[in-house]
Amino acid sequence: MRQLKFFLVILLVLGVVGVSTTLRVLLWDDAMTRALKAGLDEFEKKTGIKVELELIPSGSMLQKTLLSVTLENSDYDLVAVDEPNIPMVAPLLLPLSEWPSTKFYAQPDMNDIMPLALEAGKWRGQFMGLPVNANIYVWLTRKDIIEKYKDEFKAEYGYEMKVPETLQELLDMSKFLAKKGIYGWAPFTKPTEGSTCEAIWMFRSFGTKVLEVTEDGYKIVLDKEKAVQAIEFYKELLKYAPKGALDYGHSERMAAFSQGQVFSMFNWPALIPDLENPDKSLVAGKIIYSAPPAGPAGRAAVRGAWIVGIPKAAKNKEAAAEFAYWWMDLETQRKLIPEGMTPARASLLLDPELQKERPWFAGIYESLKYAVERPRFEHYPEVSQVIRIYWLKAISGELPAELAVDRMVIGIENLLKKYGY
Repeated sequence: MRQLKFFLVILLVLGVVGVSTTLRVLLWDDAMTRALKAGLDEFEKKTGIKVELELIPSGSMLQKTLLSVTLENSDYDLVAVDEPNIPMVAPLLLPLSEWPSTKFYAQPDMNDIMPLALEAGKWRGQFMGLPVNANIYVWLTRKDIIEKYKDEFKAEYGYEMKVPETLQELLDMSKFLAKKGIYGWAPFTKPTEGSTCEAIWMFRSFGTKVLEVTEDGYKIVLDKEKAVQAIEFYKELLKYAPKGALDYGHSERMAAFSQGQVFSMFNWPALIPDLENPDKSLVAGKIIYSAPPAGPAGRAAVRGAWIVGIPKAAKNKEAAAEFAYWWMDLETQRKLIPEGMTPARASLLLDPELQKERPWFAGIYESLKYAVERPRFEHYPEVSQVIRIYWLKAISGELPAELAVDRMVIGIENLLKKYGY
C-alpha cells in the first residue's frame, strides 16, 4: 500500500511538472514586439508556461484575428488589437473584469495607467483589455527658432513666441516665420489613415465629432458649421506648409522637420528617436514636446493604442493573463522602452531618468490628458475611408467645404444603412 501511494505521488508530480501549458499569442511585428519575444525566457522560467509568439504585419492583424478567433474556438490565447478595431473584435473578447486570478504576476496598478490610455480598450462600458503600447500624437516645436525670434515676434504680435498654446497662435507664428523662410508646420495629406487622423484632430479641436455610439447603434453627430470652420482653418494653415504639402506623409514630414525647414508638427512617438539622432537630424536636441495647440473647443491628441485581450474561447485564459500582466510589469516595460514601446503607465512617463533619455515622454504624458479616439464603429476602415476622401477633397479645394461635409455625412449614413443601423 505504501509503495502504491508513493507511486501515485510520483505520477501526480510528473503530471503537474511534465505537462506544461503552451500559450499562443498573436501580436503585430515591430522592434518592440521582437524584443518582447527575445525576452520570453524570463517569463517562461518563472511561470513554467511555454509561449508561442506569432508576429505578423500590423495591417494583417484584424483579418488574421477574425479568421482565427470566434466565440466557439480560438487559435490564440491572447491577441493584440489596434484601437480602431476594438468595436469589431470586442464581442469576441473576455472583459478585463472577468480575467482569471494569477499566481505569478499581479494585475498592474490601474491608477498608474493613464485613464485615457485605458479608455482605448473600452467598448460599450466595459474594458476589454490592457493598453500595452499607448501610441498618441505628440506635438513637436523647435526651441531654437523660439529663442532666435521670440523678441522680434513679440514686437509684431504683442506676445512672445513660444510653444503654440492655440491654433490661432500657431497660425500667427506660421505667418511670421514664412517671412524668415521657415514653414510653420507640416501636415499629413496622403490618402491614408494619417489624413483621417488630421480630420479628427481638427474636428475635435473645433468641438465636433463624427459618430456617437448609442444603446442600439450609432448616431452621426458631425456639426456642419464647426466641421466647415475646421476645414477652412486647416486650409489657412496649409498656406504656410512646405511645397507639395497636399501630398505629404510621414516620410516627407520627417525629412522636412529633420532638415530644419519646419517649426512644428505632430508625430507618433515611435518616429521621434530619429529626429533626436544627430547622425540623421539637424534638429536633434532642439525640440520641445507637448500636447497639441488648442482649438476653439480645446486640445485634441489623436490616440492609436495597441490593446491586448483574451478571447472568450481561449483555452489558457490564466496563462494569457499572466503574460499580459508580465508585459505591463514596470520592469518588463523598462526593458521594452529602448525598443520603441510607448508606456501607458504614468510612473514611467514621469520618471526623471527616462525623461532625460527620452524628453518626448513628457509630451506623451501631456498629450494623453487630451487623447481623442477615432470614430468607434465595427467596420471602422470603411468609415475612415469616407472621412479622408471628403476631408482631402475639401482641404485641396476640389470641393467646397460645405459640400464635402454634406457628402461625408451621406457616405457615413450609407454605411450605417449597409450594416443595418
